[in-house]
Amino acid sequence: METTYECGSEPIGDAHVQFRFQYYAFAIIFVVFDLVTTFMMIWAVAFSNLSPSAQMWMLIFLGVLLLGVTYALKKEESIWI
Repeated sequence: METTYECGSEPIGDAHVQFRFQYYAFAIIFVVFDLVTTFMMIWAVAFSNLSPSAQMWMLIFLGVLLLGVTYALKKEESIWI
């Protein structure tokens, strides 16, 4: 018998369930934005104590993030048109 063992009960139906890639993509995007939010909160608290070069790198990072979000929104718009 080549069935999977799960909690001592016999499985009913097909054991393989296919998930769409979009679910994984949404989860990865959520984790990335969650980490970015954490960085931004830390930077916001310590912004006045940062050196000028650290402030510049922070603004560059936020600029790249903004470009990425703008690109993603425009790409999403073009999918629906």
